[in-house]
Amino acid sequence: MGSREEMKLFRQKIHNVVDKYTYNSNDYSVLEKFPINKKQCIYVAHWAHKGMVYEKNLTKLTGYKLNEFSPEDLVAYTHPEDRQIVKDITKGVVEHVINTPIVDKEPHLFIYFRFLKKDGTYCKLLRQSSVFERDEKGRMVSNFSLLTDITFLDTPDRVEWDVHANELDSEAFKKSVYKAYENYFTKREKEIIKLIESNNTSETIAKKLFLSPHTVTTHRKNILKKAKTHSQEDLINFCKKNGILH
Repeated sequence: MGSREEMKLFRQKIHNVVDKYTYNSNDYSVLEKFPINKKQCIYVAHWAHKGMVYEKNLTKLTGYKLNEFSPEDLVAYTHPEDRQIVKDITKGVVEHVINTPIVDKEPHLFIYFRFLKKDGTYCKLLRQSSVFERDEKGRMVSNFSLLTDITFLDTPDRVEWDVHANELDSEAFKKSVYKAYENYFTKREKEIIKLIESNNTSETIAKKLFLSPHTVTTHRKNILKKAKTHSQEDLINFCKKNGILH
């Protein structure tokens, strides 16, 4: 099953739940006054209505019209290397906030990824999402998202994310996301990453793993290439954040 079909089924599943909620609709006109610049757009995804119901500056930023920008479209337009993790994080957060009453802090998702615009070029987008409408128990009915084109920033070509949500079981959520990285590195590469974490040199790693220094150097180059980084520090941070190192 492709990502688009999977997300379409997911959207229907969420709709079947949220459609039973009792809620009062917000006035979308308040979003007209929301300040954005030419590298930003906003949209509202309404899970009871099964799709996107509002946008501002979407076409100018991405080239797509509202009817070309469903939740499954958003995932389908994501770069193939980023798609799995973006899909898993999106599904995990949505399922949490439609089932968990919001008591104190609003839940927020921050994620940046590579996105295919309608003109066929890729850009890097930062997506900041939060709850827009709730039901009478405080569960999410719709979410508000701000997209910002951050292509001009010198950031790695990989997904970066963070989520803050009341009563979210962070460890359980992260484990579900980590599955996307289970086979990101080979068993040998993971052994070398663990030794790199302990500040071992290539020569020391070679001795410990009974490899030639040249082989270790080749592995290190491949590891950095896969992680889309040039520094050891960034590599370790990437591995810890995505469950490759615990």
